[in-house]
Order: sequence, then C-alpha cells, then structure tokens
Amino acid sequence: MEKKLEKYYREISIEELKALLEKKLSSIAPTMEYTRNLILDAKMLFRILFDEEFDLKEEAKRDFISALLYLIEDKDSIYDRIPIIGYWDDHKLIKYVKDKHKEEINRYFSQTKHFIANYF
Repeated sequence: MEKKLEKYYREISIEELKALLEKKLSSIAPTMEYTRNLILDAKMLFRILFDEEFDLKEEAKRDFISALLYLIEDKDSIYDRIPIIGYWDDHKLIKYVKDKHKEEINRYFSQTKHFIANYF
C-alpha cells in the first residue's frame, strides 16, 4: 500500500483535486456497500484535506492526496476490468489510509463541531 501512495502522490491544487474528484465520484454507481463507503470515505478525506482551519499533519496530507489521486486515475488493473469489483482496490487503499491516520481523523472530528456528511 505504501508503494501505491508514493507512486500516486504529486503536487496538485485543491481546486484541481476537487474538480477531478467530483467528476470521478459522479461516475461511481453506489450499487454495492463498498462503493457507497468508498464515495463517503473519499468525500471525508477531501473534506479534512480542504478544511483550512484544521492543521492536518504533512504525512496525512500526502497520503490523503495520494489515495484520492489513486481513485481518480484510470488504472489498467485486473480490478478495473471487472465491473462488479472495479473499485475494490481503490476502496482498500482509502481504507488503509483511514486506518493509518485514524488519530488525525479522530482529532479532526473532535475539533469540528458541525460535520454533515454529504450522502448523495
């Protein structure tokens, strides 16, 4: 997982990342539980990353960006060729990043008084 995060990281503006992520998420059908979770988790990572009032640690910031770029990029993997499990690898990587930076995510929610999830 760490190799994927390193491979997909690049400098990108928040505006460009937002536009690319919105376009990608609009193409993902929330037909399975893991794809619904993928959409919600990607939105959560972006929300934390985008929040200017929250001082996100640099390592978490890089990993969040990498995971979102991995989701956005068109990859030629076996997972992407099978419609039913096409986003399984993306889901696994974002879950890995969530677990790795659990403390940062918890710190964000402890400091953010009002968080409303955008479900669809």
